[in-house]
Amino acid sequence: MVTLVSAAALTVAAAPAGAAPAKAQEAPASVGFKCSNSWKNAGSLPGKWSKVKDSTCSIFGNPKYKAAYQWAAERGSVCVKVKGFSKGKAKWYNAGCGKTGAIKNVPWGNVAAHKEMKVKGAALFKWR
Repeated sequence: MVTLVSAAALTVAAAPAGAAPAKAQEAPASVGFKCSNSWKNAGSLPGKWSKVKDSTCSIFGNPKYKAAYQWAAERGSVCVKVKGFSKGKAKWYNAGCGKTGAIKNVPWGNVAAHKEMKVKGAALFKWR
């Protein structure tokens, strides 16, 4: 289960009781504790969608934030769907099939969540 929290809600929750509202500031594109763009290893099975998740870091988006994903199969080939968000609700976007691929501009918005992919095909691959 993924709990979704808006960056605005986190800001309000962190303010002391009775404090005056802070000036609205544009949130950074992504924030996280030691987030990295390093490759993660994964594997998938033929004929079945498998999920892979980057649980090392969350993206704290903003209303205009777009996520990007990339994959490279070391053995085999995969079909990929990536997680994004529409009106605060998770939505899976088709990213294509092949040994390598990338998708940019996946709608994310004002949501805090982990990046996830659904993958189908017998493969060992890396993703980010």
